[in-house]
Amino acid sequence: MGKTFYKKQTGFVEKTVGDEMVIVPLVGAVAQMEKVFSLNELGSFIYNHLSSQKSTTDLIKLILSEFEIDEETANKDLEHFLKKAVESGIIEEL
Repeated sequence: MGKTFYKKQTGFVEKTVGDEMVIVPLVGAVAQMEKVFSLNELGSFIYNHLSSQKSTTDLIKLILSEFEIDEETANKDLEHFLKKAVESGIIEEL
């Protein structure tokens, strides 16, 4: 991890509901409600910081400054989020 960059994909609408963020893909002007993604607090935090491209190193620094977790846990959580988010298409690896 470190030199890889990530950024949000376009074509999604996002809304925060309580502690979770809901992300819905759009096709034209129509929401695809059967493909809704839900992010927890950490996922929402990471996703919100990907409006511009960020490296994994940048994201780890942000996570460590915001959450009371150790670096090993932050790395594992970030790696898990990035894998799932890229697979689902809500972010892209640059």
